[in-house]
Amino acid sequence: MLHGRPASAGTASGPARIVRGPEDFDRVRRGDVLVCHFTDPAWTPLFGVVAAVVTEVGGPLSHAAIVAREQRIPAVVGVADAMSLLDDSKPVTVDGTAGTVS
Repeated sequence: MLHGRPASAGTASGPARIVRGPEDFDRVRRGDVLVCHFTDPAWTPLFGVVAAVVTEVGGPLSHAAIVAREQRIPAVVGVADAMSLLDDSKPVTVDGTAGTVS
């Protein structure tokens, strides 16, 4: 189990989708769990597709946290090394209330 900062409440499960940058956006499918280093406004369209968000950096006022709350999808931010510890396409569960990823 990985731990980070709760950023948007709720729980969701889906395949982890490791996204390193805009060049990977076309790999994201409906119901995926977006796993990335951070997000910025260019990433906003992905929030309408994914089931949850996990970032390696950020806090409650980060772009990922704010947009996840607006979209009402679970998010955990500040999960150190999430991109290397989670396997692409493997199922994960994000608990945005507790701040955990399993």
